[in-house]
Amino acid sequence: MKPEPFTVEENLARAAADRATLRAYSPKPTGPVSLEEAQARALAYNLDHRLQMFNALLQDRQLDLTRLDMLPNLTANAGYVSRNKELVSSSASYLTGDMVPSNFENVSVDRERTFADLTLSWNIIDFGVSYLQAKQQADRVIIAQEQRRRVINNIFQQVQTAYWTALSSERVMPRIRPIIKEARRALAQSRAAGAERSQDPAEALRYQRSLMEMIQQLEAVEEQLAVAKTQLAQLMGLPPDTSYRLAPPTGRQATPRLKLSIDDMERIALVNRPELREEAYNGRVVLNEGRRAILRLVPGVTLLASLNYDSNSYLRFNDWSEVGARLAASVVRVASIPGVAKLGDVQLEIADYRRHAMTMAVIAQVQISARQYAIARNTYERAHEMAQINRNIANLQANTQEAETGSDLDVIREKVNAVLADLRSNRAQADLQSADGNIFATLGIDPLPADVKAATLPELVEAIRQRRQQWREGRIPVPVLPAPQAPAQPAQPIPAMAATIASNAK
Repeated sequence: MKPEPFTVEENLARAAADRATLRAYSPKPTGPVSLEEAQARALAYNLDHRLQMFNALLQDRQLDLTRLDMLPNLTANAGYVSRNKELVSSSASYLTGDMVPSNFENVSVDRERTFADLTLSWNIIDFGVSYLQAKQQADRVIIAQEQRRRVINNIFQQVQTAYWTALSSERVMPRIRPIIKEARRALAQSRAAGAERSQDPAEALRYQRSLMEMIQQLEAVEEQLAVAKTQLAQLMGLPPDTSYRLAPPTGRQATPRLKLSIDDMERIALVNRPELREEAYNGRVVLNEGRRAILRLVPGVTLLASLNYDSNSYLRFNDWSEVGARLAASVVRVASIPGVAKLGDVQLEIADYRRHAMTMAVIAQVQISARQYAIARNTYERAHEMAQINRNIANLQANTQEAETGSDLDVIREKVNAVLADLRSNRAQADLQSADGNIFATLGIDPLPADVKAATLPELVEAIRQRRQQWREGRIPVPVLPAPQAPAQPAQPIPAMAATIASNAK
């Protein structure tokens, strides 16, 4: 066999087909896109989410196959045999070893014959191993569902951040371009005046330098904002060059307020976070894996039953049935059961410690996300006030210019300051919304109701809107954790475990 790379024509055909498929994959928006519609489109058309859905479906199909392993083996066998010579046999005396004179040559098998059998076998140990394997696969199905929940939460958080960043772009971009145009016109006028030597050259150059610095600053902002809608389109499954508009949310939605205490958020996160649930299911998988390892070492009992047929004419009965039982054991493997059991205990203990470490990380994430939300809200309020002040200054400077008491440079500078202040305010609002989405994802709350049955995009949008309304109003159920039966203690004290590891290392 030799490597056979695709030809140029095949690569071109593949690229064209993939491009056409992606462009037809997600319908183009017909109106302004709201945050809920952007999240619904990401849920319906995002390829990463689709891939995770197929992974969950694959695990579910694997469970169907694993269930079949618990059934007994039913084997059908048939064949045809032909000899070119008769199967002739003779017999000898057991005592002397001499040939028996009578019946010196015997034939007991036809030269041509057919045979068939239907055998049912069931190994009890294999059944137990397959049963535990099926339980493990059932847990893996749930793990895949939890991983899908995590992907959905991450996608919703990314969409929320990208949406507000793109909305900032739509709000500020129309104001940047006229200012750049005005600054370029003032720059051209200053250069023309410098060529005519109608003003001081040093003052003219400083004036031009200030204009160029403002133009560069605005162009850098314009370039950063230009990619925001492209990133949002990619999350929604749209081609990057798709043209669409965004629908600004209402004022009540624009500045969310947190209505849960830190203790409430910790309890919600510990119950709902997909990572913690996944680790709990992984613990069950590890437990059943240890049981499977021990069960493989136990002596196996196999039950047999078969229906047989042979066309040999020398047989008195050409069809018959058989039943039997077989016991098989490896003495060496049985002796290793204690070691395998200890290995399983260690693996289970590691799974417990991994879950505890994840629990600690989740609690820390809740604390950090709440603090980041408070900081983002304070930053937004200050940026909003500063933007209002800069707008007032820009208006006063414009009135001064109309009264012919101010310079063009001062007017342009204050317009730039006002635009940049508005940009900082919008970015602070985007950061606040991102912090709000981060808390939502940190708590592991499902962005869709559990009983949602959305068949169309508008129905999905409405379901997301209702869920967001519950979040804004604080109508999120807070679980009540039961009191522990006894103080939780690790299976082995940390210093003793560390000493054991160090001793083994030596």
